[in-house]
Amino acid sequence: MPTINLSKQHSKSPSEIHALTEQLAQLLQQKFQIKPQRDNDTLTFKRLDMTGKLCLLPNEIVVTIKTGLLTGALTPIIEAELKQTLDKYLT
Repeated sequence: MPTINLSKQHSKSPSEIHALTEQLAQLLQQKFQIKPQRDNDTLTFKRLDMTGKLCLLPNEIVVTIKTGLLTGALTPIIEAELKQTLDKYLT
């Protein structure tokens, strides 16, 4: 199973990180039809053939996504989109 593991350091405030999680949740829903569940500073999501978690730590964001046979071809697209979004909002 292809896996995406991303982490990015940040110096954002908790309120800025909270806003970022909302934007990332919207991105996942719009681009990939994934509706994440929020639990404090963690977004988890599951859809057919794909599961993942986005953890917002005080100075770092960690993203882990596992894709299966059906979504494996999307792995590079999803990874590139997430990297671009994290770079945009955390730089």
